Amino acid sequence: MRKTLGLFTLWCAIIFSVGTNISQAERLKAFGLKLAWEKDLEDVSFYALSGHTPGAHPAFSPDGKYLALGTFKGHLFLFEAGTGKLIWQKRIPEGMVKRVAFSPDSQVLYYGTQSPEGEVCAVKTASGEKLWCFRTARDLERGEPPPPGDIYGIYRLPGIYRLIVLPCGDLIVLAIHSWPDAKKQKWRRLSRIYRLSPYGQVRWAYPKEGPAPLSLIYADTDEQGQKVALVSLMPSEGDDLNLAPPPQSFILLDGLTGQELMVYQLTPLKPYFKRVSAWESVAVSPDGRYGALGVSDGRLFIFDLRDRQIKTCLSLATPILIGKLPVSATLSYGIFDKNGVFYIISGESTLPFGLPLEVDKPAGPHPAARTVFAIDPEKGKILWRFASPFKLQGVAVDRTAKTLAVAVAAFRREDTRVRQFGVLTFNLDSPGGGYKKLSGYFPTSGNVFFHLAVSPDGNLVAIVESPWADQYGRLFGQHRLLVLQKVSESKKLAVRADSYQNKFVGGQK
Repeated sequence: MRKTLGLFTLWCAIIFSVGTNISQAERLKAFGLKLAWEKDLEDVSFYALSGHTPGAHPAFSPDGKYLALGTFKGHLFLFEAGTGKLIWQKRIPEGMVKRVAFSPDSQVLYYGTQSPEGEVCAVKTASGEKLWCFRTARDLERGEPPPPGDIYGIYRLPGIYRLIVLPCGDLIVLAIHSWPDAKKQKWRRLSRIYRLSPYGQVRWAYPKEGPAPLSLIYADTDEQGQKVALVSLMPSEGDDLNLAPPPQSFILLDGLTGQELMVYQLTPLKPYFKRVSAWESVAVSPDGRYGALGVSDGRLFIFDLRDRQIKTCLSLATPILIGKLPVSATLSYGIFDKNGVFYIISGESTLPFGLPLEVDKPAGPHPAARTVFAIDPEKGKILWRFASPFKLQGVAVDRTAKTLAVAVAAFRREDTRVRQFGVLTFNLDSPGGGYKKLSGYFPTSGNVFFHLAVSPDGNLVAIVESPWADQYGRLFGQHRLLVLQKVSESKKLAVRADSYQNKFVGGQK
């Protein structure tokens, strides 16, 4: 009964948003989650009015005591995770705080910036005192601060796109610089991945000879950092491509030495796609046995990292013909839990980009769009799935593999824009499929950014909400950090289907 009520709640968010004012949909009650505390963040209305969602990155400390947050406008916050008490805050000039992570003992906080220098820095958790900084711009070239009003200029600076702290205290750092070079009149892309000591010393860098002239868009490692996987995408213009692995490849490195162990060239899914693209979807299992990569054409590649070969390729959301038009859904945001289960989510139904078509939207929905997939990499099979009524973006899981959290973003329905935001949670210990595992939903008025975090014990979920503007320039939602707490099983029945019927059905004229 509880699961049925939960699903009814979700579908009410869609049904009663269509043809009614937005505030009615926003008043839908949460279930399985309650607000523990919140923190108002800086004003981002200028960016929201321009159609941009500012980024943010939360992270809980391994001991569960702290929550760190980096924001688009360069603020770094440290809170008590349970109470929301602000311990300290810093302002990073001329950049955004793109990544945050803690040392294994929670005594050091690391943060990575997207800034002219593209730095990784370490500070004392207790005081915020700076310990050291490592400048990636020395390899990737320094960026020029964007002029005022250029909302996308910051993304043309060198930035830290991955920051992993290993149990031994070492850091895995992926840095990328993608920008239009005025001197060469070319769009250039430089990337490099590093293994740093806890004191900021370079143990190795890949490529060894210098930065790769392409985008190494994302990376992951096993729990001990013995294997590092990454994916290469678009090449730089006007640079020597012989200095790097081939574009559109899955790459495996020895995590102790940085030596290249495997390069698998990805082939475009023709005739629908001319190239392969990916976004935050490469992952390595905790034991280092398997690697996974989801790509924008709907394929999921699973690699056997011990034998250094592809194990299988699953067509989870590849193109199907609807009304004689190919419709697909992207795969992105992939993550393993401690038990070796791989989770990945699919995006909206779309037409393959670049096809010579006279229409700009699909004739119908892809059956695998807006879906959470749980995959067994050993068998190459789907363990369970959850088809969402909402668009999904971003996924996080706790260390104990109890709680999976997925951010909810805007959802399109035909010609009517239905906007429903928030976060979904799943109890991974529950038996059965995705609908049985659904344990919570918390709606927000504004968009939820795709970086979110779950506390080590799985009881808290941190999300960042941002406002959005409608076609009339009206702003909805707030820029704020929300920390949500799981509700005990005995209290979940407080969400009743009849309350929604009375509020939205019986009360409408």
